Amino acid sequence: MKKFLALCSCLLLCSCFEITEKIKHHDNQSGEYSITVDFSQSWFKTKSAMLLEEIDGVKIPNEQEISQKLANFKSSASKIEGISNVTTKTDFENYVFTIRLDYKNIRALNNVLNSINRQKNQVHFTGDNTNFQRIATYPFPENLLKDPNKKSDLEQANVIAIYTFDREVASVNNGNSKISKNKKTVFLKQSVYNVLKKTALMNNSILLTP
Repeated sequence: MKKFLALCSCLLLCSCFEITEKIKHHDNQSGEYSITVDFSQSWFKTKSAMLLEEIDGVKIPNEQEISQKLANFKSSASKIEGISNVTTKTDFENYVFTIRLDYKNIRALNNVLNSINRQKNQVHFTGDNTNFQRIATYPFPENLLKDPNKKSDLEQANVIAIYTFDREVASVNNGNSKISKNKKTVFLKQSVYNVLKKTALMNNSILLTP
């Protein structure tokens, strides 16, 4: 699939959105992964953009194109070793799009994320029995930061990471992280504007209790 996030972020040219990455990571290094791109807070502007088909010279994907690309991803991701139960969901009333899958190990998770972003050998996650690390990469169009008229939308748009573990979290190295009361979930949120300026803001190294 051709850059799922980049495709959706074309709509950011005229509306704000929210990306939520969720992971439930188990002690045996398997887990469940999902990513949701949510335009519901600006659904009317999003719908209008899709009807226009082009904003500032950038082609806006229509409903059929988005559905087809998600279907293509589901087909290709299901063939990746260690990836199973791939599902995609589209909600064209609220403009919310979700990819969900199970991974057998972190290597499989990296491989499937590379297939989403059309990257090769990029390491997005590492981990072992006591450590889980996120090395963030987001394929947003580079020209988003160059247009001052888009700054307000970019500041309102958010990137959210929610990681849950079987064991308690001992510490995190990203000072903006929040740990749940049961100490098994880590929450991190940044504006898209800040992430575009410094992707490392979404990096995190999470130490688990032995």
